[in-house]
Amino acid sequence: MSLFSFFRFEEKTDKKIKIAANLSFLACFGAAGWIASTMSFSAVELKLNVLDFGFILTSNELAVIFGFLISLLLSYISESRLLGILVSMAGTGIILTALAGFENPIFGFLYSIFNGIHPFAINMGIFAFLLSLSTEYFEMSRDSLVKHSTDSSITAIILSKISAYSLLGTAAGYLVVTILGFLSFDYFYYVLYGLLGLPLIVIGIMSSKQAEAAKALKENVELIIRGKFFNFYILTFCTAALNIVMVFFGAFFLVYKFEMRLGFIGLIFLLHSGLVFFLRRKATELMKSKGEDLTMKIRYAVSLLFFIILLIASAPFVDKDSFMKYVLLGILALYGTTTLFDNAIKSFISYFASPNEQRSNLMIYTKLIQIAKITIPILTGIFWHYLDFYAVFAFGAILSAVCLLVAFKIYAAYNDSGNNPAEEG
Repeated sequence: MSLFSFFRFEEKTDKKIKIAANLSFLACFGAAGWIASTMSFSAVELKLNVLDFGFILTSNELAVIFGFLISLLLSYISESRLLGILVSMAGTGIILTALAGFENPIFGFLYSIFNGIHPFAINMGIFAFLLSLSTEYFEMSRDSLVKHSTDSSITAIILSKISAYSLLGTAAGYLVVTILGFLSFDYFYYVLYGLLGLPLIVIGIMSSKQAEAAKALKENVELIIRGKFFNFYILTFCTAALNIVMVFFGAFFLVYKFEMRLGFIGLIFLLHSGLVFFLRRKATELMKSKGEDLTMKIRYAVSLLFFIILLIASAPFVDKDSFMKYVLLGILALYGTTTLFDNAIKSFISYFASPNEQRSNLMIYTKLIQIAKITIPILTGIFWHYLDFYAVFAFGAILSAVCLLVAFKIYAAYNDSGNNPAEEG
């Protein structure tokens, strides 16, 4: 079997599924390219600071609050058609990003409301919101479409194939940014965001016209919050928070202090994506053989070490030409391997929760990550505003230490409590 045979669907596979897979590739291609280039575009091209960057990231995640807009659209538009529209919206947000360096009179009232934020950052925040709204609900609508358009016996296989398309699209987006990032020419970001966004607009519109009607189905899950899962809630939120600080603010730090080129930033994300793709099976095997508790402890201990190195690199005696920037480049690329063990948090729940509690806690898991993505970027930006990068990476170190402490206590606490999932709900 060839490597690419996994990406092929059977002839009898519904056309809607094949279109959804192709659109997944495009959506991830555009989003990945946008994410990998945002740090350099913000710091170098727009001359924004860390507070501005935190505002952009928070704006990017606010889309999760407006899910009702997508639900409203689904009342009038089929899911398969909505997928194409959302991809086109994402492409529009990417292309508009290239125009963020111009003050827009339409956004004047927002400039006055967010007086401490640079107008260019507000522009970026608006375009980031449009991109996020599109990609966030694209994934949800796509998975819902697959689940009620396929037989339950093959749904998992179809979703795995589509996930492979998404990973390939993500890698392609990072690769484009990496290659172009080592080049230098006029109107660079106009070309880059045109290459990333235009295919999404054109193919998204074409696919929405070809789409067939499909009835949307919803699944209701009862929300159960239990005090005995407090450690799970803490670990979920803090893990999401330290991932944001390390990946996004770590990369922004490389551009802001060390003036690292976009090609190297793209390379970080490309290596990150590649390591996650090729090592995810090994990570699962390691968790099974060594146990989730040990892998969680190692994961957070390594994160703490990485943040200590970042703290040292932020000191004034480390200048912009120091070899330390290449050390940090390697750390940020390798950090992706530690996130492979974040699934241990969800595995933990399967040991101590009843089936009803498991479903509820997985929903809570998602909501806590969303809350972290909204609050942590702007909070980190405020830390920088008052205390520079010391506060940013000290915050990351504290989060890692909290997670490490909880990881040491979590299994002992639940084992000592004598919880028996079979007796629950």
